[in-house]
Amino acid sequence: MKEKNIHTVDVWGKHSHRGKHTLPSFAIEKIFNLDMPHIVVKKIPENTDIEDTYVFQELLKHFNNAYWTNLSSHTLMHSRSSFDGFMKFITLCLVKRYLIITKECEDTFFLNIEKIRNKYAQNLSSVQRYYDEVVRACYQEQQWIGKENQRVRDEMDFFVQAYSLMKVVFRNEKRDSWEKYFEHLKGVMEIVLRELPNPNLNKVLIALLHDVQEDIPEYADMVRKVYGDYIAKAVEKLSKKDWRLYLTEEEKILCWSQLEEEQKIFDEVREILLWQNKDKSFTATNKIKESEVIKAMNSNQKERYTIIQKQILPFMKKAKEGRNKDYFGHLEWLNDDEIDVKFADRIHNLRDIEGITKEKALRKIKETKKYFLHVAKKRNPTAYNLMTIEINNLNALFGNDIDKKQCSDTEYK
Repeated sequence: MKEKNIHTVDVWGKHSHRGKHTLPSFAIEKIFNLDMPHIVVKKIPENTDIEDTYVFQELLKHFNNAYWTNLSSHTLMHSRSSFDGFMKFITLCLVKRYLIITKECEDTFFLNIEKIRNKYAQNLSSVQRYYDEVVRACYQEQQWIGKENQRVRDEMDFFVQAYSLMKVVFRNEKRDSWEKYFEHLKGVMEIVLRELPNPNLNKVLIALLHDVQEDIPEYADMVRKVYGDYIAKAVEKLSKKDWRLYLTEEEKILCWSQLEEEQKIFDEVREILLWQNKDKSFTATNKIKESEVIKAMNSNQKERYTIIQKQILPFMKKAKEGRNKDYFGHLEWLNDDEIDVKFADRIHNLRDIEGITKEKALRKIKETKKYFLHVAKKRNPTAYNLMTIEINNLNALFGNDIDKKQCSDTEYK
């Protein structure tokens, strides 16, 4: 019999891993023929989360190899079937002596395992209130019978993960109304589920993810890997592009030096802010709002930054107009899943009026009338009626002067 390699771990060092999330069937018998080295745990340091440790990542690597998946520790913590499968995997590794815990750290090891179970339970409880509602809205009752039951549970793992992930990613982001940004994503999802006809899981996932590429582009690749091309393309279609991409070549030549200087000032101040706040991250991606960066500039930087913005304002305004025509002009070409999420997003934006200026409220009304209503009337009469109600509410609140006031689109973003 071939002797296995011994992999001794003295310290659970920090380790990171990120990969593609799939939904395999976690058959127990795979563990019995698993070719993996013994992992001996001799010491467990304090103040280190178990999922960030080397041993945990080694176990996760062999778990991925055994079941032909590519889970990261983060996706594992937000997937019901994957987490349950991994916990069984650890137990069987202990039984088969692939994982050897020395006597002096047994208690600490199992205490850490209990902590990770509790952490998973907390993640699950935050999404549980919507879990049953999504199942009822998106699946027929007979799909809970027999083999279909497991298929529904596996597909719902994507919902659990998307909900939990967006809650983490946007945890420090706020809207103009100072409402937490995740509340907007959740609000769009609720409109898809409760107010628009024909909800399905694709619409729910797109609703939860629809702003991640535009606001935190670092996660765009993750969306494609985890949720596939269909969801990723939908999110991309619902995301506004950088207005700079709509500058002509001549305009780029005329204002590029100002744009580069502006970006240089912004990045310098941003890096200082990140360094000062390295122990209390703004978001999962260290994203800082422009207003925070401008506030932190010294007087010389702020003066120069303001002058540059005034110089590029005509170019920016024209480019944004072109972007809006492109962004809103393609609504008719969106498929049913994409257009319903876009309608839900617009309805929620019309309702989210707390803290916004009259000018911005009127701009929302003007955009909705110009780009949305005629499409909604043909594609989704329910959405058309809801948007009309919200427009009437805003007009009653701010005055019926939408046709009298020309709304500018000079907001810098």
